[in-house]
Amino acid sequence: MEIKRILKLKKSGGLAKRADFPNSFKELEEKAREFAPINEECQKYQFIEEKAQKEIRHQEDFDLMNKEYQNEKVIKITVNVVEKPLEFPENILSMSNDSQKKSEEEIVKLYTNEESNNINIEEPEDKMKREIQEIVNNKMKNLEENITQDIFQSIKMQLEKSEQNNNNNNNNIHFGIKCNECGIENIEGIRYKCTICPNFNLCQKCESDTEHIPNHIFLKIRRPLLKDDLDEKIKIYYYKNGDYNYTVNEKNIIFSVENKENDILVKQITLINNGLKDWESGAIFKCLPDSELKGKDYKIENVVNKNDYIKIEIIFEEMKKNLESFKDEYDVYYQMFNSDDEAFGNITKFKVIFEN
Repeated sequence: MEIKRILKLKKSGGLAKRADFPNSFKELEEKAREFAPINEECQKYQFIEEKAQKEIRHQEDFDLMNKEYQNEKVIKITVNVVEKPLEFPENILSMSNDSQKKSEEEIVKLYTNEESNNINIEEPEDKMKREIQEIVNNKMKNLEENITQDIFQSIKMQLEKSEQNNNNNNNNIHFGIKCNECGIENIEGIRYKCTICPNFNLCQKCESDTEHIPNHIFLKIRRPLLKDDLDEKIKIYYYKNGDYNYTVNEKNIIFSVENKENDILVKQITLINNGLKDWESGAIFKCLPDSELKGKDYKIENVVNKNDYIKIEIIFEEMKKNLESFKDEYDVYYQMFNSDDEAFGNITKFKVIFEN
């Protein structure tokens, strides 16, 4: 007799949904999309088969799971929504495979300098690293050119304005810079500039409720930039958000109301290294002083490779002692620090929620 199998999808927050078992990995993604919608530009699904704790990444993994559990009535899969890692052009990522398919004659021809008789054959792995580095360098160069153009335009407008007006009341006006939300010309006060999109700026009024892409990072510019400020701002930006960065799989930490009576609360989350470099051993995920609940710091003992992830525990201790009264929600802030106690990446804001 044929067994009708059921798929049980589960989110890390605790919600679950039953559905007919899918016929393919693509159909699994479609069911997950109905269950937990994502922004496909910057997010993707991570599927973890609960029984063996194996990740289902593509059709081949799906087929292996399908075969292994063909007699199981219910198959449970945890659905995590994670940030997409930095993507590189397909021709670079497939370079190694393409190079293996080329004949020796084609490789020699590909790397021959026609202006001389010297033949320079570059290893596929070296070429991949070099071209990836070029992409990173170009991104930094484009950012610098983008901001430099803004500086030039702002200074030019200020000089023209000073010829018409001899007073000093315009020191906080970004002449020539327009807010992309409300359309106001010559932003006054704090200016916010997107570091990803070319020439996208916000005034301080629009920054608090913009619908711009959530994971895009903004530079906060208090006064019109001078050239001396530029190099340091770019250096800080690329240290914090280029070479070293991270995301978490869940920003809502949910407990039941009954857990308020406990002195220790524990929640497991996933830290994802989506920067351009590996994390050295000794990195620490620290709870910041502004948090409404004090969480324990978590020290990462081993190296975490780029595009890899690690599961850690967020622990809250002595709840009754530290809190005079309970609320239903608390804001908790964490950030990564290296072994030299230097912060990197964005500050992560968790919502600790107690619900029925």
